[in-house]
Amino acid sequence: RLAPVLAEAIGFIRAATRKMDSLINAILKISREGRRQLKPESLNLPEVIGASADAIHHQVADNEGAINADVVVDRIVTDRLSLEQVLGNLLDNAVKYRHPERPLEVNITAKHVPGNRVKIAVQDNGRGIANTDHERVFELFRRSGVQSQPGEGIGLAHVRTLVRSLGGDITLTSELGQGTTFFIDLPRDLRSHIGSQGK
Repeated sequence: RLAPVLAEAIGFIRAATRKMDSLINAILKISREGRRQLKPESLNLPEVIGASADAIHHQVADNEGAINADVVVDRIVTDRLSLEQVLGNLLDNAVKYRHPERPLEVNITAKHVPGNRVKIAVQDNGRGIANTDHERVFELFRRSGVQSQPGEGIGLAHVRTLVRSLGGDITLTSELGQGTTFFIDLPRDLRSHIGSQGK
């Protein structure tokens, strides 16, 4: 009679262990990224954004959605891997948290802003984020709303860490049920940020 109870208990223990292992690996990844030496290089920003958009194209198309890009910034000097991870995470989230009652639409823009900086916006028409969670979603292990998708609440905390390492910041505007826009503010040349830190 104890066998079914023990089997169920072992199942819970294994699930909890897998989750803990996933959390530890995610924390180690963030830690490694924080120690990784940045490699500034001149990037073709439309190409980088286009490649990130292509990575989710099939998922968006399967939902009869659309992904559009309007990038007026030609080149930016920054760390390719970090920027690709930031864009990839935001676009993956747009797919993961799309609104179930309408096709997903994602718009990516990039423009010059004062101070020799660039602002990239990633806008979706997904589930949106409640006002009370606009800052909390960037905190480690915090997630917003009803959780119908797997995750540990690490992605956006990692994104903010990456963006800040690039000399920038990330903010958002969102309305629950309507969609979310993430704004990434970056220096046009990461070398100037690294140089100012060394002074």
